Amino acid sequence: MSDVEDIKNRLDIVDVVREYVQLKQAGTNWKACCPFHNEKTPSFMVSKDKQIWHCFGCGEGGDVFSFIQKIEGVEFAEALRILADKAGVKLSNYNPEVSNQKTKLMDICESAANFFHQYLLKSEAGKIARDYLEKRGIGSMEIEQFKLGYAPNSWDALLNALKKKGFSEQDIFLAGMTVKKERGVGFYDRFRERLMFPIWDVHSNIIGFTGRILGPEKEGVGKYVNTPQTQVYDKSRVIYGLNFAKQEIRKNDLAIMVEGNMDVVASHGVSVNNVVATSGTAMTIEQIKLLKRYSENLALAFDSDPAGESAADRGIDLALAEGMNIRIIVLPKGFKDPDELIKSSSGGADKWREAIKNSQSIMEYFFDKILNKYDKEKVEDKKKIAEILLSKITKIHNQVEQTHWIQKLAELLRVKEEILRSSLPKKDARPSNLRGEQAKGLKIEEKPFKTVANKDILGEEILALALKNSGFLPKIIEKVLPEMFSNPQLADIYKKLVSYYNKYTDVDLDDFKNTLADENLASYINQLLLLADKEFSELDKDKQEDELLGLMDYLQKNYLTEIRSGLIAEIRKAEGSNDKKRVEELTEELQYCNAKLLKIN
Repeated sequence: MSDVEDIKNRLDIVDVVREYVQLKQAGTNWKACCPFHNEKTPSFMVSKDKQIWHCFGCGEGGDVFSFIQKIEGVEFAEALRILADKAGVKLSNYNPEVSNQKTKLMDICESAANFFHQYLLKSEAGKIARDYLEKRGIGSMEIEQFKLGYAPNSWDALLNALKKKGFSEQDIFLAGMTVKKERGVGFYDRFRERLMFPIWDVHSNIIGFTGRILGPEKEGVGKYVNTPQTQVYDKSRVIYGLNFAKQEIRKNDLAIMVEGNMDVVASHGVSVNNVVATSGTAMTIEQIKLLKRYSENLALAFDSDPAGESAADRGIDLALAEGMNIRIIVLPKGFKDPDELIKSSSGGADKWREAIKNSQSIMEYFFDKILNKYDKEKVEDKKKIAEILLSKITKIHNQVEQTHWIQKLAELLRVKEEILRSSLPKKDARPSNLRGEQAKGLKIEEKPFKTVANKDILGEEILALALKNSGFLPKIIEKVLPEMFSNPQLADIYKKLVSYYNKYTDVDLDDFKNTLADENLASYINQLLLLADKEFSELDKDKQEDELLGLMDYLQKNYLTEIRSGLIAEIRKAEGSNDKKRVEELTEELQYCNAKLLKIN
């Protein structure tokens, strides 16, 4: 068995995709909004049975390897490594000497983390860090879990240790572990005399570090030193602790975002495990999208200083724009951050849990903050309050919730609700992908069933229903001819399906696909089965049949309309050549075609 086959046998594509996308069951399959293009209606489908994925919006699809390649932006070799780690497969053909550059940089970071960790645990010089952690209430369990370390006061200790492992000076530099000398040639260690926090990606690969100075800050020396931007580390796309927290986030359907690495370590130390950190930076749109894979609910506990509040506000606007449900964790007075609260007394952990439980909705937070800053009895302040809070309210997606806060604001300011509504910042309600008459705002006539302009889509949905429920085939055979499918592949599948059904009076899909002897057609059938669950899984059999009848009417109508246009052109041609007999024949055919169209209409 090859490594690829072994990995596929051990992994379920649904479990892998679920780490990146929030899936909802649709029949026997799973669906979500596509992670590869913007959409509001889910068109991304995953099949547990077939172990494939397909998006009916952008047309992308494939197996678990192609999914990882696309979503991680990596080549096959790196996707193989990522999935091998998930599956617990030791790659038989893996050779570090020929691994790609990203893999090499992650190997360097892993080796550096081991070096720092052992230096913390075993060296005499590391005692200063051990004493610091003990004073901060960080135990051996947290030290091991987060692989905390200590960088010695040396210019080349790490560099020499990594070189002994066979890594080149250039690759060590590209991993962010060293700095180029300003004079002469060569490199020196970036991290010296610091408590080291390894930073993992979501797959538990170490990709960088944060180093915290111990003792009083020195002039010109930053409290924290971070790995610079590298091929594997991009701070705008990384969330500290997410590799440890992601399962608890999904389990609790809540992500708790704090500001500092020590807050995460302390919280996990008291078994509040759905906590992650921005590592002292403002949240980015990439981080929010990463969190949204696991939950749409986010609680923020940023430091209660101006810098922390400012960072929170910037992140909140981005998270609201992404449709996240946001709450604010307000710490008890006198506590700057969760770490300080947790370590404050024997009951600090309970106080932290209580603060999470009593978190405010984002709008309650905004209302309290703005009303404490401005006097609602003063006209100028009243205008300012309305302006600021309406700009926040307009970002709420849910109309019921939005109305609730407009009504509350109207009561507080003692103004009419209609006045506030008229002052709401205007948003373009039209989706960006609308074209033609819809984009011009013209009214579109609603149909009693699904209206599909594309003939291929009509054919696909009819066949999808037929494949999902062979009981529909007699009705389809009665109305649909193979030539009505404009797509030759659809026509071919349909003819073979009818032939198979007429022979066996039922359809065993696996057996039917085996009779095709065509991998392309079999793959297309798998896509059609995903389409059936995407479009019709929420409908009962009677409603599915109603949809089917409507779709067949549209397919017939399109087909007959094309025939009618061709007949009219032929009649004009026959009239031009004064061929009366041909005109009569064609006119009779046209009348028959018109009668059939009229019956459908």
